[in-house]
Formats: sequence, C-alpha cells, structure tokens
Amino acid sequence: MRDVFNLKNNQIILNDDNDIRKVYIELTNACNFSCKMCFKNTFVEPEGFMSYETLENLKKSLKALPNLKEVVLGGIGESILHKDVKNIISFLKDELGVYVVLATNGFLLDRFSDFILQKQVDNIVVSADNTSIGHLHNTVVYKTVDNIIKTRRQKELDKPVVSIEIVVDKESIDGVADIVKEFMDIGVRDVIMSNLLPIDKEYTQRTLYPSQKEGILDELIATAQGKISMTLPYFSIKTERKCNFVDNKSLVVRWDGKIAPCYRFLHTAREYVLGREKTIYAHTFGDINTETLYDIWNKRDYKWFRFTVDNSMYPSCLDCSFNEMCSFVKDTEVDCWGGSPSCADCLWSRNIVICP
Repeated sequence: MRDVFNLKNNQIILNDDNDIRKVYIELTNACNFSCKMCFKNTFVEPEGFMSYETLENLKKSLKALPNLKEVVLGGIGESILHKDVKNIISFLKDELGVYVVLATNGFLLDRFSDFILQKQVDNIVVSADNTSIGHLHNTVVYKTVDNIIKTRRQKELDKPVVSIEIVVDKESIDGVADIVKEFMDIGVRDVIMSNLLPIDKEYTQRTLYPSQKEGILDELIATAQGKISMTLPYFSIKTERKCNFVDNKSLVVRWDGKIAPCYRFLHTAREYVLGREKTIYAHTFGDINTETLYDIWNKRDYKWFRFTVDNSMYPSCLDCSFNEMCSFVKDTEVDCWGGSPSCADCLWSRNIVICP
C-alpha cells in the first residue's frame, strides 16, 4: 500500500515495507531494584508482566518478519524476573535463529548462567554503575560475569559476548576507568556508556553535559583504547541528530503488547532536559494482541513518524533561543512544527543518552 503526503507543493509517497530488523521486547516493567535515577520512579502506569497470550501473539508476528536480525530483551524492567524468559529465549534461538541480546542489572543472572551458555545467547549487557543513585556495588555482578566468561572459555564457546553498561555523572566519572579495567581484566571486551538523564530536579546538578570541556573521558580512553570496544556519549550539543531506533529499523514491544517506536515513548514519565522539567507521554502505534507487527509498522501515522525522524523534519528545542519561555518543551505531546509525538529535545538523538 502507498500512503501519499502533501507537503507544500510537493507530494511524498511512502510505500509499505517488511523491513523490521530489530525488535526490543519488554517482558516486564518490574524490577528487583528501585534505583533513585531510574525512569520507573516517575511512571504513572502500573507494573505488569507480559501475558502468555501476548507472548504467543508476539511469536506469531516475529515468525512473519523475513528481515528480522536481532531481538533485545530489555525495556524499562528486569527481563529475567519473567517466568517465561527461558521460553522466549529458546524460541528466539531455536526457532528464529536471530541475534539475541539480554539486558540485565545482573544481580539474578547467576541463576540463568548455564541456560544462557547452553542456548548461546549472543550478547549479555550488564549494568555496572558507580553512582550512589544507581545500582548497588558491582561485586555480585563482577563475580557472575567472571564465572560466565570462565565457563565459556572452558567449554571453548564464542558466546555470549558480555558488555557492561555504565551511567556516568559528576560523582562517578573519576572512577569509571577503574571499573572498566576491573571488567576488562576478567575478559569483558565491550562497554556502553551513557550520561545520566535526571528524573528529579536535584539530579540536574549531577550531569556532565552540556559542556565544552575537553578530556572528560581521557583517563578511560588511555586505559581501554585498543583493548575494548567503546560506545561513548557526547557531552556537548552537536548539530547532528540520529535516532538509532529508526536508523536500525526497530520497534519496542511493551509488556502489555502495545508497540512504541523507542524506549523514550514506552511509558508516561518525567525527565529533566537541560534543567527543564518535561512530561514524557507514552506513545504507541498499535497492539500486538489485535494486530500484526507488519500491519502496525505500515500504519500511515507510524510511517510518517519514522520518515520525519529519519530526515530530521522536526525542530531542535535543545539549542533554540526560546526554549526557556516556550510551552512546547513542557511535554512530548506536540512540537512547534505540529509533529506528534515530539522528538524535538530528545537527548538520545544527540548521543547524550545511549541505550544498548
């Protein structure tokens, strides 16, 4: 099907496609921790777990995607709390044969280590924060990761690759090189670093951005360069904008089956963008319980959303001269160009905040 959009004196034609390549699955938005910095603290929706019926509907849709390459078990919750996590991993590896990423805080991971090795889960992304508003001390996570890597080597397996994800702020930045070195020494070869996105006014004083200061990560780079793969954030607001969710042809399946375009629009919550309080409204384009992923992906409004984001056809609130007095920056309902939902001050698109 073709959808035609009139833009001034021009027409834009967007065709249906079956090019979903990456799917994020939020099995639950519940967690075994309540970190002070977590978005969950401002959620308005209740906690929930993906039902058996929703899982079965999701499986049917995933099977019908010819270009699906990768599935991330993540979202804003702890996936391994779900009673069917082994079932979905087995389905993804045995039936679909896709690249599987398991994002976890790591504190219950030891219970699943043998299964993860048996199923050859491709990548485990483990949180290893060093800030007082994040997770607890990394000792438990360190031991579990060490055991997984040692067992993998003993069995002469290539998978899983273990990545660590670290959120940095003014409190934790000085110790981040030491944390990375500790995990490097046991065989971790990948680190993903993100800036803190405050969900509370007092945390806005902890951010390392926006800054023109040079050398914020010099100690880390000196320690790890050439020895480990690093995905690092920016600390200044740059002109370039790129949405990894759109760029990677991905979508997010919420625990209740609703389909969101990215993590930011998964739940209604609060965040602070450069010190300004902002309400993030959940925005979904369909429901896996009543529609297929293909049909949702090709809805007219979802196609237009991806097109406008991919081509940066939305305003830039972060460096706008009027952002201190503008009402559009207060929430994500609509931007000053009429786009909805609004991505106009998304810190993910500026590489300030980073997801796996």
